[in-house]
Amino acid sequence: MRCLPLCLVPALVSYAILAATAWAAEAQPPADLGQCVLTIGGKAVDPATHAIVLPDKPTPQEDFAAKDLQAHVEKLTGKKLAIVADADLKDQTPLAVGKCEATLKKLGVQVDFDGLGIEGIAIETKGPALVLAGNKRGVLYAVYTFLEDSCGCRWFTPDCTVIPKTGDIKIADLKVRRLPPLELRSTDYPCSRPADWAVRNKMNGTQTDIDEAHGGKVSYSHFVHTFNQILDATKEFDKHPEWFSEVKGQRVKDGTQLCLTNPEVLAIAKKTVREWIAKSPEATIFSVSQNDWGNPCECKDCKALADAEGSKAAPLIAFVNAIADDIAKDHPDKLIDTLAYQWSRKPPKSLKPRPNVCVRLCSIECCFAHPLDGCEMNKTFVDDIRGWNKLTNRLYIWDYVINYAHSVMPFPNLAVLRPNIKFFVGNGVKGMYEEACYYTKASELQELRTWIIAKTLWNPNADTQKAVDEFLPAYYGAAAPAVRQYVDLLLKQVADHKDWHTTIYYGPDAKYLTPEFIVESVRLFDDAEAKVAADPKLLARVQVARLPVIYTQVMQAKPGEKTDDAAALIAKFETVARKAELTTISEDGGRGKLDTWLKAQRDRLKVAK
Repeated sequence: MRCLPLCLVPALVSYAILAATAWAAEAQPPADLGQCVLTIGGKAVDPATHAIVLPDKPTPQEDFAAKDLQAHVEKLTGKKLAIVADADLKDQTPLAVGKCEATLKKLGVQVDFDGLGIEGIAIETKGPALVLAGNKRGVLYAVYTFLEDSCGCRWFTPDCTVIPKTGDIKIADLKVRRLPPLELRSTDYPCSRPADWAVRNKMNGTQTDIDEAHGGKVSYSHFVHTFNQILDATKEFDKHPEWFSEVKGQRVKDGTQLCLTNPEVLAIAKKTVREWIAKSPEATIFSVSQNDWGNPCECKDCKALADAEGSKAAPLIAFVNAIADDIAKDHPDKLIDTLAYQWSRKPPKSLKPRPNVCVRLCSIECCFAHPLDGCEMNKTFVDDIRGWNKLTNRLYIWDYVINYAHSVMPFPNLAVLRPNIKFFVGNGVKGMYEEACYYTKASELQELRTWIIAKTLWNPNADTQKAVDEFLPAYYGAAAPAVRQYVDLLLKQVADHKDWHTTIYYGPDAKYLTPEFIVESVRLFDDAEAKVAADPKLLARVQVARLPVIYTQVMQAKPGEKTDDAAALIAKFETVARKAELTTISEDGGRGKLDTWLKAQRDRLKVAK
């Protein structure tokens, strides 16, 4: 990590403390520590007077939290506090981390640890003393909330951390009790996976590299589309066609689902899930979910249940309910997960999922240029989420935040992330998976989007504009104003046109990608690159941010027109993409490979390499 001076663009930064010269710890020599004065209750935090206190037998999470607090206080102030056991605290003023029973009693601070659950946080000052408390992940989140909200620390990306180096940090009286509204907060951009970044930004999804010391995570076994893993039609269909979908009167082998009312299929599924639990006892959720295509079973029994409930999801819910009932007998802590996806998206009229069943509703058909609630294109999805909310208390969302057909193309959804997440939480959602560009680095604005997602999943009321204003100067330095103008220009395209929609598969002929937009975007990125031309790292980041514009220019180019320009654009795209480790331009594992795309565009435009 490296130091980036936020004062390059002070007008963009909302917190004065963040406008100070920043220090990113790992890249600096040990002697180059901050000189901030950290004051709690009018008393400066100093090794001579303060100590970090841990329980006598700390958990791995409490131990990690205390050590990271110690490291960050040293980076802020240049002073290293001792870490002492609760029983060994003498006259020092405590910064208590976790269940320090003696210290909490002495301070007169009462923490309802049972009420905090796994992730709730308690932060409280008592004069010059500080309490940072919580259970498994909560104790870590308490430390990072204090460092972020009270001390100005920011962990923007795994290679861009900002920690104030100078100034007075005066901690006002604090008494915070917070339970996160979402029990699952997940995305899968490559930059979101490192454990330190993820826990500091309170992401807990199965895709992260979080280990036990970092608080553990919400771990899935067999993440999705698991029917084939329960019964493989290529192996079983010829002997038992009745186990698989009947479509238009015929049992289907290719592109099939399971016959969900067949008692033999149910017995096999129960046995299989129990095997999964035995093999992955650490997992929280076990997915029993449809294959990623159509053809739900229309046999007499499946159709009767679907017709009675007015939804093809009904046989699926009845099937997973039966598995969940079986598992609950001796695995009450495990959840059975299934999808409400495409043909199963509409909720049943009255058939309720069991309490240990998690339904993941998928927004794959929606427009993401405009907020879900209010966009005519999304009306049926809005109706469906409200229907599911009436049936279950454990509704998760599988949301989509990029264009999967053109993952490097501009995707104008940054402004809808917060209203959509607020809409989900307001309709009973307990978990969010923001599926992103999991298959390559250097996709369209992935670092900025990851930052906004992390802030908003933890706090659905988080200010997106503030998140952008803090991120851009830290990540792009002096190029931040031009990049901000580009972001605003992109979002204005769809904000001004309520009928200019975009789904996760729109192409480069999308209405918002106008010639005027491209011309102005080129000008802005020319300016951005010029501002950071002397800094190779910042220049590389700006060039990656520009790739979506170049991609659109290439895809909109016509054979025979300005051939030299097209050749230069493709060459520039290739140079930046390879350096940034961009390997794939779409989710398509064949045509989407970078080399395949480059060849296809050179062939189409008749330009040489």
